[in-house]
Amino acid sequence: MSGTAASRNSGARGWLKWCDELARSPHVWMILLGFWLRFWWVLLVPSRPVGDFAMYRESAAFLLDQGHFDPEFIYMPGYVFLLAGVEALGGGLLAAKLIGVVAGTVVVFSIGGIADSLFGRRAGIVAAALAALWPAGIAATSVTGTDVPAAALVALGVFLLVRIAPRRPWLAAGLMGLVLGLAAWVRAVAIPLAAVSVLYWLATAVRPAAAVSRTAFSVVIAFVVLLPWGIRNHRVYGELFLTDSHGGNTALVGANPNSEGTYSRSLNLMFVKGTGYQALESTPRHRDSDRAAYAVSRGWTRFEPWYAMGLLAAKADRLLGHERNLLYWPVFRQGVLDDSQRQFFDAHRSAIERLVDGFWWTLCAFFAVGVGICTLRRQWTPLVVLGFPLALAAIYTLFFSEVRYHLAIAPLMFPHAAFAFGWALEQGRRRFAGQRRTLVVGALSIMGLFCAWWVVGGIGRSLRASHRWAVTVCSYPDAEQKHLCTWERVLPRQGDSPVRGVWDGVGLQLSGAATHDVMASARTVIPIAAGRLRVRAALSLTGRSLPDGAVAVVLRARGRVIARAVSAPVLPRQGPLSPTAASPAPYPGPTGPRAGEINVPMTGIVEHTGGPLVVEVEVEPGGIGSTVDGATVWISNLVVERF
Repeated sequence: MSGTAASRNSGARGWLKWCDELARSPHVWMILLGFWLRFWWVLLVPSRPVGDFAMYRESAAFLLDQGHFDPEFIYMPGYVFLLAGVEALGGGLLAAKLIGVVAGTVVVFSIGGIADSLFGRRAGIVAAALAALWPAGIAATSVTGTDVPAAALVALGVFLLVRIAPRRPWLAAGLMGLVLGLAAWVRAVAIPLAAVSVLYWLATAVRPAAAVSRTAFSVVIAFVVLLPWGIRNHRVYGELFLTDSHGGNTALVGANPNSEGTYSRSLNLMFVKGTGYQALESTPRHRDSDRAAYAVSRGWTRFEPWYAMGLLAAKADRLLGHERNLLYWPVFRQGVLDDSQRQFFDAHRSAIERLVDGFWWTLCAFFAVGVGICTLRRQWTPLVVLGFPLALAAIYTLFFSEVRYHLAIAPLMFPHAAFAFGWALEQGRRRFAGQRRTLVVGALSIMGLFCAWWVVGGIGRSLRASHRWAVTVCSYPDAEQKHLCTWERVLPRQGDSPVRGVWDGVGLQLSGAATHDVMASARTVIPIAAGRLRVRAALSLTGRSLPDGAVAVVLRARGRVIARAVSAPVLPRQGPLSPTAASPAPYPGPTGPRAGEINVPMTGIVEHTGGPLVVEVEVEPGGIGSTVDGATVWISNLVVERF
């Protein structure tokens, strides 16, 4: 008995000693700081969920009430299960937001642990502090969405890999697969991350066969974790798949030339009229709608590959550029805060945005230094760990990106930034003695990162400007419904493309003096059988007001002029579907005041002998010679019919 009592006392003393060491650890205090900052933000800034974030709560309520997902549910179900669990326990909106608080705290814990495992205790403390004080990460906590929980699980999976692998590699591989499988229940983008771990195993001098085996083990575990979702999908849709049912729709948004790859409501209308599918089709047409969207997005990418390359730069900048845009959902979006609270943030908006962006760009600078030092010292393991955020960034850039997707990528940059920050503090006390080479590498890394970002962004803007095209809804026979017509520029051959697009019309933005034979032109190709055809369209003019007769618009088919119209005095708008009623595109629009618009019907007859029918729109000077900078000529509601 005495031996048992002594053993218990020894165990108790060991437990108390461990708790005392834990309480004294700065890493733990940083984790607690991260929790309290997020908790108090949620209490002090009572934002309301809107849009997709409200939809998650509605889906959870439907699941509790009906015992199954609603027919239009097309997302991964993990976060909805969490919300349903909270509501089943009697929790409301505040309790739902605590999911974000806990997830944000897990991010702080995981990032500190990753840095500790890769670079040592000091880097772990600094990384945890950076994650705890991350302004955008704190602000996003109050948004009831999937981004913060997914970020927490991805970071936790990487942490378990780098912490446990040196001692028990198979356990690390299994735990990583388990956690990434759970992350995929929240965001499907986490599915391929388990395969990226092969880089880590190879960097730790593991034999290629062992590296592949451990990676395969992680992938299998992740597959098993996701298998119940796949079985459910097989029961509902008749096919086994492990992802959500809206990847095609997001790819379609990311390939839309009319909005430079950003979401616009007009795309939904264009997709419905052009394919016959709703963007959020009811079961069982989810999958058909998604496949149709994928097919359309692939066709758009192939139509103008150089423009698609330019879109990649825009999507990358949207994903990893200014963090101030993360404040939109918790603070600045219409309806998320009461007027009094919104007035406070509006009054201090500039200062808040400077703080958020300043933190981010400073972090990026230290991250670049950390990567440069690791490269100089040939520390391959910390470098290959960057394969996880790079894989996430590549997937989002290829398909569709929003700045909130950045929440799962940015934390994985903190360990390298913390390593560089700790190195700078230590060497600063020593006046950087003997560190000239490292200082040069750090400076070059910072300049290389920001210069590369600037150069890639500039190349992307140039590609989009010179290869801009448009897609619109059009109607022609030999088809059951309307189609999507793709428009490419013909003239001018050099410089920026004048082509602009909205869902029901193509525009030609004019610049310079009206002195050329053809100021601008664009064409579309329509597959239609031979016969006598009538081509109908409507001419509109927006932007800078033009004198009567300043420009003439010519409609050609098979190279022949079939209709002609000259700018006329401004007429009232002709119905709600005028092209100018569409949301403004992100590229610079017409300059100068808009005095109104004209709307003139254009009709012509063409004898089509077979093959593709080329329809071309040309804008010619009307003989006045006036300057037409800022005016945009629109051809909308194109219809080709048998006559």
